[in-house]
Amino acid sequence: MLAKTLRSLVVMALLGLPLGASAQTDPYAGMDPQLVAGAQAGNPFDMLNLGLAMVLADRSEAVQRDALEWFTKAYGLANDNPDGLDARLAGYALREMGNAEKALSNFRTALGHYEEAERLFRSLPAADEYNRMIAVLLEDQGIVLQDLSRYEDALRPLKIAYDWHLSQDPPQRRDAANVLLNAGTALERLKRYDEALEVYKWSFDIFSETDGETSAVVGYLSNNIGWVYVQTKKFSEARQWLEIALKILEPLEGAMSYNVTILRINMGLVAVEEGKAEEAIRWGLLSMPYIAQNRQQTLAIQRWNFESLSRAFTMRGEPERAIFFGKLAVNAQQAIRANNKGDTPDDTQELQAEWRRLYQSLADLLISQGRISEAQAVLNMEKEEEVYNFLKRDGAADITKTRATLNNSELSEEQKLETLAALPIAAEMELRNLTAKLDAGTATEEDENQLFLLQDALQQATDQFDAAVTAFLAQTSETEKAALTDQFDATGSYQADLAKLPRRTAILQIATLPDAVHLFLTLPNLTFHEKVDMPRADLARLVFDGLQAIESLDPEAPARLQALHKVLFAPMQQKLIDSEVEVVMLNLDGFLRYVPFAALHDGDGYLIERFAFSLYTPVVKTDFTTPAREDAKTAGFGVTAAHPGFSPLPGVKTELDTIFGPAPGQGVLSGPTALDAGFDERSLRRSLLKRPAILHIASHFNLVPGAEDDSFLLLGDGAHLPLSKIRKTEALSFKGVDLLTLSACQTARGSDGDGAEIDGFGTTAQLNGAGAVMASLWPVSDAATPVLMRDFYRGIMVEGLDKAEALRRAQLVMLHGGEMVATVTDRAAAALDAPDAPLKQGTDHPYFWSAFVLMGNWL
Repeated sequence: MLAKTLRSLVVMALLGLPLGASAQTDPYAGMDPQLVAGAQAGNPFDMLNLGLAMVLADRSEAVQRDALEWFTKAYGLANDNPDGLDARLAGYALREMGNAEKALSNFRTALGHYEEAERLFRSLPAADEYNRMIAVLLEDQGIVLQDLSRYEDALRPLKIAYDWHLSQDPPQRRDAANVLLNAGTALERLKRYDEALEVYKWSFDIFSETDGETSAVVGYLSNNIGWVYVQTKKFSEARQWLEIALKILEPLEGAMSYNVTILRINMGLVAVEEGKAEEAIRWGLLSMPYIAQNRQQTLAIQRWNFESLSRAFTMRGEPERAIFFGKLAVNAQQAIRANNKGDTPDDTQELQAEWRRLYQSLADLLISQGRISEAQAVLNMEKEEEVYNFLKRDGAADITKTRATLNNSELSEEQKLETLAALPIAAEMELRNLTAKLDAGTATEEDENQLFLLQDALQQATDQFDAAVTAFLAQTSETEKAALTDQFDATGSYQADLAKLPRRTAILQIATLPDAVHLFLTLPNLTFHEKVDMPRADLARLVFDGLQAIESLDPEAPARLQALHKVLFAPMQQKLIDSEVEVVMLNLDGFLRYVPFAALHDGDGYLIERFAFSLYTPVVKTDFTTPAREDAKTAGFGVTAAHPGFSPLPGVKTELDTIFGPAPGQGVLSGPTALDAGFDERSLRRSLLKRPAILHIASHFNLVPGAEDDSFLLLGDGAHLPLSKIRKTEALSFKGVDLLTLSACQTARGSDGDGAEIDGFGTTAQLNGAGAVMASLWPVSDAATPVLMRDFYRGIMVEGLDKAEALRRAQLVMLHGGEMVATVTDRAAAALDAPDAPLKQGTDHPYFWSAFVLMGNWL
């Protein structure tokens, strides 16, 4: 019971990681054989006592799970008693079920068990035994309410328990001190530091008198007092108290114990606060063996450990490792939210509010590295009412199970971390088994010899672990690759082609370096260079803010886009105007591919009012020719029905009818179309065999930053067509397709989260043979898209415009058009709270008209 108080010291969690294999142990080693036999024979009292004996001997996660089964069986038999409910047995069993669930980080479940046990004991005739259990259960409730970040709520049952202990004759000062120990953690989290120190020191004096100055509970209190000094920035005092706690607890509980792990994490946090990154990392990694062995049990302390490591690696100038540990911290919090979700958002409001900083810190790190998609994903996890925009899930989806995706390089870091953590574990597991046999008097001489050998092996393994930690710290992160050579070469090769193009065209290349932005403008016979002194991290923040303003229909979006214009376009705009350029081909790297250049604002208007834009991919040799256009040599596919995780898209049928006509010969295009079940991989392959000049696909696109196999286009039959399969399958080649339009969610964004051009669906299709690709930068509007697409195809097929100009004019119609009445929905999952009525919304906001970008041959 006393060890529960230590969780207030530090906190961090990690749900998304797989559990590593661990050595199998006999859960009944050292147990009374008669007790084991009685439990196995179905005696509920033996079941309860066996579970208690197990957790008293070993508090590891695996044993907690085994004990929980026995507690649950005992409770079930108490309920099935033919003589009526055995409330006493049921109450004790429920209390131990609550303790086990709490140890497994299922805090809401534990709270329910404690409350029900209290109710049962109150239903029994008044007796000292039952009154004492009620006080104990109130204390249990106060403890678990703190795990749910409900600190004010926690103080109420703790005060009742405290008053009861002191009201006894004689006053139960030791039990009251224990309650105050737990109350101190709540006071500390409420920032009532003076009160926390007062109750801690009062309890410290009581326990020093009753249990001794080197007792475990004095160690716990020393830790808690140290933690208050951490919170009040008195790091010298904090170190003194934490070191006292370590000296007490390490000999008593062992280096591989829960409480010593907490102390190591706390020492790391002190080091971070003092700016000692190397020391902080060492303490954090020394905490990993116990965490690796007890993933679920340590959720509440993992958050703190991984946050501390993320901060330490940031201090060392290693952003990739900082991001890796930041993701683990967020995943830990997501795990706790998933385990303890309430019936309404208010039930977990405090838990979310306390740890919001994890999401924001990770998002800032990702933005500083230009990994915009991942940053948005992380913030959407934290802000549940907006998460459907990223996840493409329906309103019933369990969004608390979302995890921050670890990319391939981060997975290798995780594997390295697992290797480090596993070194001391195997010997320690077997040593525990043999020690239990020795304590029970059942160990043989051979067992004793093996025990001594394992003690030596454990020391050797610990030494190896320390050496591995040193090696880990000695490694430096890879220097950032600034591989722009290929792009510059591509620009040079295109210079001769610029003079051959039918319209005055320029290539604008923008490269982001750590401390500045470089703009290179290429005309047929001239080149210009401008440097803007803005760090990449600051520019990434501007891009992120601009995209957020667009996707949220923020009326301040033009101001955000004007700020981007000053950096990305203004230095070259007058040169483009003086050169009478009509089309700007954009050669962009990283997160700049997310920027809708057509929507940048120069103070007088949007750039789309001056220029047409297209993107090009240096790794693809583009053939700038104007193909013959036949309205019959086209095809359209779409999804209207709902599928697991995806909302219906009723606007897609209208979109295809608007483009292809409700009947043959009535649309701008006249090729075949297929909806829903008619749109499967087979029908898509069949269409590609006929080499349509224009292929239009309207569906959901699921983007998972960092996971190419999990990023996919939703087919009409509900199947998923992954990016990886499109890239590798010859039968899905787009050779012969002059224009592939992907009217789906953010199909131009790269799946690795930083805009890398080889990973987006649009660029993948271009690499697979499509002459040009039109794709979207964010979830597109069902209401506005059919109108824009109709005008775009009319410009190409009827007015004879090139693709870039056709897109520009369609966007201008939307920008300067009248109002429309429609529910503003996107190609994403249904909103968590759908609007009660259609929203009257004009289409002049960039959200409606600037999502689509053109890549490749714009003629």
